[in-house]
Amino acid sequence: MATRRSNLMPHHQGQIAFPGGRHHPDADADLAATALREAQEEIGLDPADVHLLGPLDDIETVATRFVITPFVGVAPHPYDFRPSPDEVDLIFTVPLGRLEAPDALRRELWDFGGRKVPIDVYAVDGHVIWGATQRITQNLLAVLGDLS
Repeated sequence: MATRRSNLMPHHQGQIAFPGGRHHPDADADLAATALREAQEEIGLDPADVHLLGPLDDIETVATRFVITPFVGVAPHPYDFRPSPDEVDLIFTVPLGRLEAPDALRRELWDFGGRKVPIDVYAVDGHVIWGATQRITQNLLAVLGDLS
């Protein structure tokens, strides 16, 4: 499950992302609690409905140098997600088989201020998954591949 960030957001408007945000030590017992809180705030996923499997490898963002600790969990399907309109324009899923297809992952040259930068992207179902979200997705696929 992924989201498209609202155009009302101050950063990364319209980009594909997973629910997430800053850890608040006064409100969150640990990073898992942060992940569950953010998922509830952004997409209406009740923490009681999630069987948390655990964290993936930390990912550092390129531009801001934030460290992201992604968590993987299982929720009932189908689920009545409720996107926060201030944060999320769209909630969608991509079958793992689509992400594992030979043509799903590709490298493109993107222009950043006149500088051509190679960017790895998953282009699936009209969505372009790139940046930290792409790296988290690639890490998840690697972990799942190691389990099979």
